[in-house]
Amino acid sequence: MQLVVNGAAAEVDDRHAKTPLLWVLRDVLGLRGTKFGCGGGFCAACTVLVDGHNTKSCQTPAERAAGKAVTTVEGAAGPVVDAVRDAWHRGNVVQCGYCQPGQTLAAVSLLESDASPDDATIDQWMSGNLCRCGTYPRIRAAIHRAADTLAAGDAPVALVAPPELDVRRLTPEEASDPVHPYIRIHADGTVLAYSSQIEMGQGIHTGLATIVAEELDAAFDSVRVVNAANGAGPNGDVYGNPAAGGALQLTGASNSMQGYWIRYRLAAAQARARLVNAAAEAWDVPAAEVEVEDGVVRHASGRRAAFAELAARAEQLPVPDGVQPKDAAAYKLIGREGRLRVDAVGKILGATHFTIDLSLPGMLTALVLHPPRFGATAAAIDDRAALAEAGVAAVVPIDEGVAVVAENLADAQRGLRALVVEWDDANAERRSTEELLAEHLRLLESREKAVTSRDDGDVDRALADAASTVDATYVLPYLAHAAMEPNNAACRMRDDGVLDVWAGTEGPQYVKMNASSIAGIDVEQVEVHVSFVGGSFGLHSSAEHDPVAEAVQIAKALRWEHPIKVQSLREEEFKVGRYRAMAVHRVRAGADADGRLTAWHQEIVAAPTSINLPFVRDVMFTNGVDFFTTTGAVDPPYAVENFRVDSTNFESRISTMVWRSVGNSHTEFARESAIDELALAAGRDPVDLRRALLAGSPRTVRALELAAESAGWGSPLPEGHARGLTCSGFLGHSANVTEVSLDARGRVRVDRIVFALDCGRNVNPDLIRAQVEGGLLWGLSAAAWGEVVLGEGGEIVTQNFDRYPILRMRSVPQIEIHLIDSTEPPTGVGEVSVPSVAPALANAIAALTGTRIRNLPFSKTIKIA
Repeated sequence: MQLVVNGAAAEVDDRHAKTPLLWVLRDVLGLRGTKFGCGGGFCAACTVLVDGHNTKSCQTPAERAAGKAVTTVEGAAGPVVDAVRDAWHRGNVVQCGYCQPGQTLAAVSLLESDASPDDATIDQWMSGNLCRCGTYPRIRAAIHRAADTLAAGDAPVALVAPPELDVRRLTPEEASDPVHPYIRIHADGTVLAYSSQIEMGQGIHTGLATIVAEELDAAFDSVRVVNAANGAGPNGDVYGNPAAGGALQLTGASNSMQGYWIRYRLAAAQARARLVNAAAEAWDVPAAEVEVEDGVVRHASGRRAAFAELAARAEQLPVPDGVQPKDAAAYKLIGREGRLRVDAVGKILGATHFTIDLSLPGMLTALVLHPPRFGATAAAIDDRAALAEAGVAAVVPIDEGVAVVAENLADAQRGLRALVVEWDDANAERRSTEELLAEHLRLLESREKAVTSRDDGDVDRALADAASTVDATYVLPYLAHAAMEPNNAACRMRDDGVLDVWAGTEGPQYVKMNASSIAGIDVEQVEVHVSFVGGSFGLHSSAEHDPVAEAVQIAKALRWEHPIKVQSLREEEFKVGRYRAMAVHRVRAGADADGRLTAWHQEIVAAPTSINLPFVRDVMFTNGVDFFTTTGAVDPPYAVENFRVDSTNFESRISTMVWRSVGNSHTEFARESAIDELALAAGRDPVDLRRALLAGSPRTVRALELAAESAGWGSPLPEGHARGLTCSGFLGHSANVTEVSLDARGRVRVDRIVFALDCGRNVNPDLIRAQVEGGLLWGLSAAAWGEVVLGEGGEIVTQNFDRYPILRMRSVPQIEIHLIDSTEPPTGVGEVSVPSVAPALANAIAALTGTRIRNLPFSKTIKIA
């Protein structure tokens, strides 16, 4: 069979005639820019152009493309392509970037057919392409920008991806140096920054580049950033998270910038001081007379040198005593607009390597068939038909299921379909979603396992004396991460006995512990290679029972003869869980005759999450209380004299994991909904009631007032429109005003979200806005439609995007982000806006319809446009 791909003829074995074009492109022809997202045609991450038309390659048999021109992201070229890519780059569209090759090709196809599309046309055309990072508003703006560029006859310069850089393990000498683990200057003048925090789309590589360029006085464009790991040394792990005590390398809790602020400003300042001293020695002048600007070191005598000329000498010098980072008044980059993401170009061009793109000599690909119920195990395996499939090399039982190992994914998938497994359900979770919810509610009512985590004042007396009260129960479902890149990992045992592991992990140390335990080797015999991550949202925090564990088990069973890559199918990823826990809350609150909140009692039932994370659980799970469950409830921004929080740890076989904004994702829904309900019962304006409770938090008050003012709170709205409001002290200080309306079909439409945020110093304002936008759309998707369902007998029903709807471009509201200037240290923004969405929407719907929705997702009660 002959295909024409990117203008060149390609011979493909006839056995792949029925193989989806996606896998022929990726595994047969080695064109890995086209991405696998769902395999069912629901997400369009696999978009290619076939005779110029955007086509889902996962749904197109290869034979159907024969005789047609197939264009992948690697081969796309021309004025429209260049205009789209330039607009994507300049608009800071990209976050994780995994879906962006498909998004850009869809946009190219649109502009080839309509040179000046309006918003409605863009929304209709692009709604087939999912983006879990929520880049939709920027995609829409970028398409308009590209159309304008083409209409003006401009010709943007074609983007060129920089080469990917290898990251080798630190030597003991390098690990003990104060600068070398973090910053190295290469002979070509490139400033290479080793990022202890993993880039998952949150933009932390660009934040690091900004800090390093600022403190070094380097040219921003000269800074390259790579994910780093394997930093253990005699003085601990040099990549341990400084915002979490420094012992463990872990990316999470939106604290990367907090950690960078501590670590990398100083390291860059020390590197700069070394360069200055190297110049001073070479020129025999006082160091105080040496100046640095844009990567050039100068002296008043006229001497000058680029960083590259001084780097080798500088690395041999000790760090001078007393080096301190710059004073903020001297900043030229931090806090300024105009920084473009340092990782964008490669992602736009499909050149960035994710774990799914890894290719090693002799590597085999494995797919794992997981049980249909949590906790079930394989009782009997009939692998005869699977092993008869072309390309299938082995069938391997492992702890979490049965793996089919083959030459490529398409072969493994055929083998998986032919595999017959009888499952033992003796220890399986047999309860349905309805039964699990009923047990949550029973525990909430009985309080038989409740533990009190905070108890101030006399709550019972205050509730008894209250003039107005609320007693409400709020229900939140299991939620999947459903990142665009399905979970995966790879491993290879080297001849020197070192086990290489590739994973897009938030916890490299967890990977080392997990892999070494299974392989039966010392933890320092594992070397972790951290790939770029196609979205995580907490998914890649796992410490065991994940694709790393599966890959190592399979490779070990096959006597380490082959490198093994485990790739999750979307259905299998849903079946292994790692969900955001189901949670139920009961809130009883009371106000006095003046409408002042006087009593608050919040009770929670949910599966604990922190117990799944080594070291973290030692801090976050104490005295029977999981802080990952109670966060947002036990530490609200409001001051209430009589205040109590109780929690019950729910037990089941369902696997849970941290999820974007962790406990706040459910605790703030209950808290902010109940406050609104109490305001209504007490006759108080929701803004006024919150303002009174925030007397001790002026930064949160400022965010509340800014959001309310910007949204026109209190001003009249057209008929059929309403607003809802929340505020939060989570990570920063924020407030959300959401405006909704009813359309002609009686559906609720989210028209506008106004979000005000004080997150400390704004290092890169546009990237902060991008993260807030993405968080709002992530939260809106989950609140409106998100729910993982277990059917009768505990069988996992939700297995792909057809049963787990995701927000699409047609449902994106107008979003306004208002950043508050601050001189305080920066805090996190990747999760900050997520918890506000569901309660603000609930409050707006209640104001619009009179219906108070306490059971998520909203689509169970009302239609969402």
